[in-house]
Amino acid sequence: MKTLLKYTAGLLLLLGACTQAFGQQQQPVPLGRAAGLIQEFTQANARQQQFVSGAQLRISSSTTLNAKVNYRHSGPAEAFMAGEIANTPGSSFFLRIRGQELEGNIVLRQSQRAYQYYSDSTGNAYVKEVSIHEVLCINYEEGPAATPAATASAAAIPADLQSYPGANGCVLLDYDGQYVSGTPWNNGNPIDAAPAQLTEAQMVEVWELVSEDFKPFHVNVTTSEAVFNSYPKNRRMRVIFTPTNTAAPGAGGVAYIGSFNWNDDTPCWVFNGGVKGAGDAATHEVGHTFGLGHDGRTSPSEGYYQGHGSWAPIMGVGYYRPVVQWSKGEYANANNTEDDLAKIASATYGVGYRADDYGNTISAAAALNVDVSGNVSTAGIIGRTADVDMFRFNTTGGATTLNFSPALRHPDLDILATLYNSSGGVVATSNPSGLNAGISANLSAGTYYVSVTGTGAGNPATDGYSNYASLGAYTISGSIGGSSGSGVVTVYKDCNYGGYAVSLSPGSYNMSDLNALGVPNDDISALRVQSGYEVILYQDINFGGNAYVFRSDFSCLANLSLNGQPLDLNDWATSLVVQPSTAIAPATLTKAVTDVPAGKLAAAQADDKEQEVKVVLSPNPVRDQLYIKVSQAPDQYYVRIYNMNGAEVRLAQRVSNGQPVSLSTLPTGMYLVKIYLGDEVITRKVIKH
Repeated sequence: MKTLLKYTAGLLLLLGACTQAFGQQQQPVPLGRAAGLIQEFTQANARQQQFVSGAQLRISSSTTLNAKVNYRHSGPAEAFMAGEIANTPGSSFFLRIRGQELEGNIVLRQSQRAYQYYSDSTGNAYVKEVSIHEVLCINYEEGPAATPAATASAAAIPADLQSYPGANGCVLLDYDGQYVSGTPWNNGNPIDAAPAQLTEAQMVEVWELVSEDFKPFHVNVTTSEAVFNSYPKNRRMRVIFTPTNTAAPGAGGVAYIGSFNWNDDTPCWVFNGGVKGAGDAATHEVGHTFGLGHDGRTSPSEGYYQGHGSWAPIMGVGYYRPVVQWSKGEYANANNTEDDLAKIASATYGVGYRADDYGNTISAAAALNVDVSGNVSTAGIIGRTADVDMFRFNTTGGATTLNFSPALRHPDLDILATLYNSSGGVVATSNPSGLNAGISANLSAGTYYVSVTGTGAGNPATDGYSNYASLGAYTISGSIGGSSGSGVVTVYKDCNYGGYAVSLSPGSYNMSDLNALGVPNDDISALRVQSGYEVILYQDINFGGNAYVFRSDFSCLANLSLNGQPLDLNDWATSLVVQPSTAIAPATLTKAVTDVPAGKLAAAQADDKEQEVKVVLSPNPVRDQLYIKVSQAPDQYYVRIYNMNGAEVRLAQRVSNGQPVSLSTLPTGMYLVKIYLGDEVITRKVIKH
């Protein structure tokens, strides 16, 4: 059996056999069984009384490299070591064996060569020479010079930001410095990374940029260490923002290819300062951890393509373009045509795509969120190349204006909007230059539909981009003339406000009425209820059977409790009534209708009374500046503002107590103001007019 490695004591020199020119390996070299290598590793450690500091690494059937081991550990079913090739500057290696699985590599930066160790499904181990770009992000250029900012140790870290709570995978943006040891970085030696040189506002904006890039995926981009630690090691990645570039001197960032699921918390790194440099580098390096390679060109020969027009690929260099998207090599002379989206979402990394939020056909259209004054406020995400979000609204006739906007900062979505009549005929389409869209029309009475999807611009080969990665968040605002509004109660197909969303104005809705609106029988799982209204859910058609009243939002109708007893109303309701609230007290009984759950409603009202004492919003309604005064609060706190559809419309802002927050750019309507006081979050409603 050929041996992967041999151990010796002390610093070793390269064997004479290695002084010859390295030949490109055409075929993998078999090394025996991965499981047997653990025994060799453990026995060698025992023979050397744990002072093993050298190893001979086989790279071909006749060639072995002498290596210096800087870090190692071993156990009954696992072995790991990392170090460098003796007398070879810019070299590194690591090897990991878990049971029958082997992984690792040798990187020779100066000669731009690399060797990869791996095992097959039956536990046979191999080594082969590969492109260095298949192993490590090499020579990723530094970003534009940024004005030095206060370090994160002096700035307040925005520790509560999450882009997708509960997602399958997690990416932590680590701004406050990190001591890294026991990883392949720095040849196995520790790195004590300094905090990022970013202000608090810059850290929030970097989070927005990276979150937008990962909107298509089931990934939670967060700044919370606690959230990161709640994920298994093979479903998370730490991005360290630091000026300490020990891991890759002179680079903008660095990552090991495919390391997201290594299950050992090997981080990736960003050394750039400034929002654009740090944010684009973070997405680029995390992309590598999902197995993505660099996007360059064959002619002229270059490893990193800087883009054309307004566009650049994420896995190239995006510092100098406003639209930076995932790519599949549609530009001229691309050297990499891998499907970035499919690779990140593949089963290899256990993340997948984000679930679709709205139906894509007229028959599956969700109700556009329209208040009683006809003002529109809806948000969504275009998550796949073919994704279309379809909405419907009614009007008695009048002027209608709809504005479609991508993310407020660093958007990836170029919007195509289309308005249809009740028969599905196109009334108007909008795809102007730029990423926004807008439709204005004087409509006759009837039902209308509007769709949102991603689109491209120009020629992807030379001066533009296709709709391939035109993905991300959007909002719809505006007004509908002749609308009586539909936003007092919204019912959802899935818990946590997922699936279809149908908004209901006051009235009675039998099973046939709900079916006509796209709500199947026994298919309601979540509710949003506007203040001052209530919805009564009935078990049977024609408003019969058991009935329950809801006067606030409920993210999931499963696992409720009533008078201390469990209650499951998920996929239960057959008919319902929406009406102004009749509540006098939290647990009032009217006819055969019971408040659900009474205890929770009582607690919510008690909390609300406490909030009344602590928080004052003025003026309310507000036109421009909203003043927030919190008694018994710290001098500064975070404020975030959401529309009634749950979309964040004013980004996280740290304010002093009593300092105004501008709402001047928001459309008229009702909003939620969330105030973060340490572990406590207080939510209040405000009306913008």
